[in-house]
Amino acid sequence: MSTQEFDGNQPVLGAAGALYHQAYGKVQELISHNVLALFARLAIAGVFWRSFLNKVETNGLFDYVEVINNFEVQRSLIKIPAFPITIEQSTFNQFAEGGQFALPLVPGTLAAVMATMGEGILPILLVFGLFSRFAASGLIVMALVIQIFVFPTNVHFWGTVALWLIPLLYLAGRGSGAISLDYVLTRQLSR
Repeated sequence: MSTQEFDGNQPVLGAAGALYHQAYGKVQELISHNVLALFARLAIAGVFWRSFLNKVETNGLFDYVEVINNFEVQRSLIKIPAFPITIEQSTFNQFAEGGQFALPLVPGTLAAVMATMGEGILPILLVFGLFSRFAASGLIVMALVIQIFVFPTNVHFWGTVALWLIPLLYLAGRGSGAISLDYVLTRQLSR
């Protein structure tokens, strides 16, 4: 890893400013692009992967029963997609005309399949750091479609979509970092 010159403000407050500059210079070294990109990839992939799991049939691992208000609720520590992957009928209903996620000009069935595939494939690419800029760009488009056509409110943008766009724009602009298959493959192919 190469060291980068500290990009914070110059110390103008005497000893306190110098201490600040020195401390946050070390923080910048620790939180390198590689670490930040890895964290951004994993964090945003989890958001879209959970949405994918809500659209397909799943199997639970490590099932348990939780009692909520005297009702037993079946839970699982881990959910995985059932194979073969099957989109639930409720997903198709949500994207159908008049459904919560209906899109203009795109048939409901096609929109349901595209959204489900995007939320299933692109997060996996991000986790492995493979075609990360492409995956981040695809999720940016998905986030913007959701904002513009599904939940077109300021509250949704600032409460949800803006928070998705921060790591996605970072990854699209800066790449996946050295802790990724993109980095490994690029190095192997450049030999």
